Amino acid sequence: MTIWDDPDLRPAGNYVSFETPGDTVTGTILAIRKHTFPDGKTAAELIIRKDDGEEVTVTAGQVMLARKLAELRPAEGDRIGIQFVRTEKRDGGKTLKHFEVQVANANPAAATPQAQPAVAESLI
Repeated sequence: MTIWDDPDLRPAGNYVSFETPGDTVTGTILAIRKHTFPDGKTAAELIIRKDDGEEVTVTAGQVMLARKLAELRPAEGDRIGIQFVRTEKRDGGKTLKHFEVQVANANPAAATPQAQPAVAESLI
């Protein structure tokens, strides 16, 4: 492996936008890194190879997606399914996006109990 293979140096691209309920991305996690937004806030960023071979980037900037990922603690090599389920209207004209996230661990022996949810075939 050379410096150019380092996941932290890979250019992020082909971002997934969860805009319509039902939008889904499923595949294998190639890398997980920290993304820093221009305002200084940070979020997890996952590079996922979908089943068709396409590589996409998911940035967990949405609070509910970030919570699910922190709860499940996916790792590189794991299979993941993320589905945008619905939008909740909040006070002040704000919205909150809700997600279903499922993880199948590549290394179950090293996984924490939280990282081994019941896996529905519908996502992964």
